[in-house]
Amino acid sequence: MKKTFIALLLFIIIGFTFQDSYSQTVRYTYTRPSWTIGFGPVWNLATNDAYGRANYSETSTILRDNYGMRWGWGGYLFGKYGPGKKKNDRIFLGVDYKGMTNSDFEGSDANKTHYDFITIDAGYEFLFYGTYKFRSYYGAGLTGNIIKGEYTPLFPNDVNKALTFESTFRLGFELKAGLEFIFNSRKRNFGLNVGAKYNLTNLFNDDNATASLGQTQNLNLNDGKDSRAGFKRYIGIVSIDVGLNIYPDVKRVVRK
Repeated sequence: MKKTFIALLLFIIIGFTFQDSYSQTVRYTYTRPSWTIGFGPVWNLATNDAYGRANYSETSTILRDNYGMRWGWGGYLFGKYGPGKKKNDRIFLGVDYKGMTNSDFEGSDANKTHYDFITIDAGYEFLFYGTYKFRSYYGAGLTGNIIKGEYTPLFPNDVNKALTFESTFRLGFELKAGLEFIFNSRKRNFGLNVGAKYNLTNLFNDDNATASLGQTQNLNLNDGKDSRAGFKRYIGIVSIDVGLNIYPDVKRVVRK
């Protein structure tokens, strides 16, 4: 009985040793994802003729040359699909929200502006695979942008008065680039996205409208070359996004 017990104990020890040795020597590979889903917050900086203050020394120049935007916060959601075997080519479709303001927000002693952007973008990306844990991408696409805004003067008068911009649709173009860092999880199906993009929101269309005397509601953006500024006012936004990526179809495969 004693010999049988010792033999059984040795068998168990040898079995665990072999299993541990196998688990240390076996290696895995991971399939490249066809699908990528991402979401997270966005920090934005206004560019082109969107960028500027709304607090001018002369009220006659309020919002004439620019729209009084400087920075803003928001969020994004996108889906990407890479067909084929290599998965280097990806098409994307996304939506994001941006709330833009000027920097003159010192309580009650400044004029104020606020703009809301809802953007839907679609386009193409090329994905460079560095390792299983690191990737980079570069792309371009078209954007559809819904823009609305409000301007609130510190001291309202006949010239410097409150303005509300009507909800307006603009077509634009964007360039983007970013990095993907894959978390060291069992399936490698989660990662960190760090990206940047430039969206020229009104590249393809613009419009002008003359406000009626005393009108303060539902004004047009007046971004065409025949506007009061005398030139087309381009509304550009640079966005920095940091968020979570999900790769739902990645599979772990034993390397042979």
